[in-house]
Amino acid sequence: MMSDLRQAVNKLRALSPQLNSAVGEADRVVALVERFLGHECHLGVEAEVPLKYNEKGKPVTLLRYVAVSGVFRIALTNTDGETRFVTRPWIDCDRDEKLVSFSALPKLLIAVAKGVEQQIASTNTTATTVSQILAALGMASQSHESGIEFDGEPELTLLLRQPGDEEGEVTPKIVVFPTAPREPEQVGQIKHRRKEAKPSAGAGT
Repeated sequence: MMSDLRQAVNKLRALSPQLNSAVGEADRVVALVERFLGHECHLGVEAEVPLKYNEKGKPVTLLRYVAVSGVFRIALTNTDGETRFVTRPWIDCDRDEKLVSFSALPKLLIAVAKGVEQQIASTNTTATTVSQILAALGMASQSHESGIEFDGEPELTLLLRQPGDEEGEVTPKIVVFPTAPREPEQVGQIKHRRKEAKPSAGAGT
């Protein structure tokens, strides 16, 4: 019994530095990946890789690239498979969780790449849709501007005093302002009506 205990202690003494070194290396790699995704690539695309499932086949532990406190991080999410979710940055998880989840990091990077591809495809579709809408609005606007008819629109008519009129005398001047734009032929009709409406010099005497 004592011999087995000594062997176990010696083994732990020899293995613990290797374990600490492995965890430290995993920390360094995850930090590099976070810097690459967030600072170099400026990616804000959520992705996840299930690590553990419950008896119903729903994932309860996931390695994720997700926003944590407003910053995208490599994170670990634990859930009951229904409504309760607890997400922590991977770097803040305990050693066992890190060692279990670290091997899924390559799969997470692949999932992020697929998410970026999907966003690009969606963006291209959106850009095409926007172009179509703008083109349609432009055509509609041109059609509207060229095809408006203002028949029957009211006009604003003013009676003005002419310069040089003496006190007590008024030479009326009729000015007609249409309240909306007119087609060329309508403008001609307005000018014709103005001439007809203009009183003669002896009118009203």
